[in-house]
Amino acid sequence: MSVAPEPHRGACLEVLHAAMIEARAMGWGGNVDAARLADLMDAVHNIPHLLNDWEHCDQDLLRGMLRAYQKKWAAKGGYRLARIYDDIVAGRRPGS
Repeated sequence: MSVAPEPHRGACLEVLHAAMIEARAMGWGGNVDAARLADLMDAVHNIPHLLNDWEHCDQDLLRGMLRAYQKKWAAKGGYRLARIYDDIVAGRRPGS
């Protein structure tokens, strides 16, 4: 097994960070949308394993899962997870 190389490692960690902030905000806001929370966790649940088994990571599938969440929830306040990932991999600040 190999650990994800930079900049992919940093991109994955930033996506996880954004997902945790979003989940926490839902909880603190008192309006937890179960479907949105489930979609958020579905989009990121494989990332911890992939970080330590990068040679088996299907990056297109990973990005597709992030894009699916983004497409469904960004207009309702959800983080743009695919954009965060892509920006960091491309060497840009997320959201710039």
